Amino acid sequence: MFKVSNKTFGVNAMRDLVAAVAGPREWGGRDRWFDKAARIAGLSYRQVRGVYYGEITDPENIAIRKLKEAAGKHEAQRLAEQFEHLAASLAHRDADFHSPDIDALVGAARALRGFDRTRIDRKGD
Repeated sequence: MFKVSNKTFGVNAMRDLVAAVAGPREWGGRDRWFDKAARIAGLSYRQVRGVYYGEITDPENIAIRKLKEAAGKHEAQRLAEQFEHLAASLAHRDADFHSPDIDALVGAARALRGFDRTRIDRKGD
């Protein structure tokens, strides 16, 4: 799991951030990997390269913020897929018995994907 504090990060944390967005490196080298991260996060190749090599370390920098957002979306997508797979497994075993759990897992997956916009408004609390 990827975790970054709100303070200035080290180079290893920056590399982990790029990896969390681009995924595992495949054939084609680091340049294609940077291109993939840039495309996913809506950044330029140069910005991703700067984050990876520690040239950009300010957590308020737009490149770091966009990479953190893209990494969070990727993790939410991965978790939603796991919930859906588990719901399908439970439905295959005994849908009637597991229906409350299946509904909860499907609802959580929808919320993670952004399809379910029901949120608790805590401004009044």
